[in-house]
Amino acid sequence: MDLLQAYAKEIVALLVPVLTWLLSSQRGKPKLIRAVRHAHTFHINQPLLNAAGVQIAPNQQLQTVSIVVHNLGSKKANNVEIVLNFPPMFVNYWPLRHKTIKPQEDNRHVIVYDTLAPGEFVGMELCSINTPLPMLVNVRSDEGPASEVQLTQHPAVPNWKRKLFVSLMFLGLGTAIYLILVLVQFLVLKTPVVLGY
Repeated sequence: MDLLQAYAKEIVALLVPVLTWLLSSQRGKPKLIRAVRHAHTFHINQPLLNAAGVQIAPNQQLQTVSIVVHNLGSKKANNVEIVLNFPPMFVNYWPLRHKTIKPQEDNRHVIVYDTLAPGEFVGMELCSINTPLPMLVNVRSDEGPASEVQLTQHPAVPNWKRKLFVSLMFLGLGTAIYLILVLVQFLVLKTPVVLGY
């Protein structure tokens, strides 16, 4: 009993991060994000001609865009719908998996994936020649809408650095809780703060 009383702050400081991690991992949910990975317009130095051979424009344009939908949550997302403003001229889906394409009455183009597992992503590359690309209108699942995020390029971080960072964060959280408990003990109980023996 004396051991528990003597080291109560330290035990609580260690247990709080562990309990927080356990509770947050048990009540997971899907977390969909959507983003445009890249988009580009190619100017082709070739005149655009109509069927009669009359020049309509001095050059042509080829437009591309890459869209990705990713489940960052810890549970699967059900009935993931990706809605485009209108059907694309050319499209490449990746990775190859089962999907249902549902054209709508108002010419919207809906792609439905039955599920998206935790950590899984789907994407599509759209391409059009001399016509505009369809806009991404909405992405949602049965569990809620996807959040739009901005993607940037950065160098890949090795696994050992990420694990070290997580360990240091865990250690820092435990230390912060310990210091808060020491401060509360000092302010409320008016006991002297003893940092060492």
